Amino acid sequence: MFHADFCKSMGMKLESGIQSELGGVIGGDSRPMYFHKVKILISSGQIQTMVGFSKFLSVAGLLGRRGFFDNFKFSLDGTSESPAFEIEKINRA
Repeated sequence: MFHADFCKSMGMKLESGIQSELGGVIGGDSRPMYFHKVKILISSGQIQTMVGFSKFLSVAGLLGRRGFFDNFKFSLDGTSESPAFEIEKINRA
């Protein structure tokens, strides 16, 4: 999920996406969210996935297990003052 400002900066009309409801990560009642198919570039590769955009998301973005992290093997080592994060693309057929 990303804030609606990202959708606008990529030249897409927010409301032209598939409408759904966003709740739980925003305060108060559920609000509209719109899904668009996008390509996300990470490291030396890219994935195509459906991304939800909302004007009511209070952070720039949230990466999810389905659609993002299910495409990668990753590890986080936070045992030192300089935490390390490694990510590797999984090649899916």
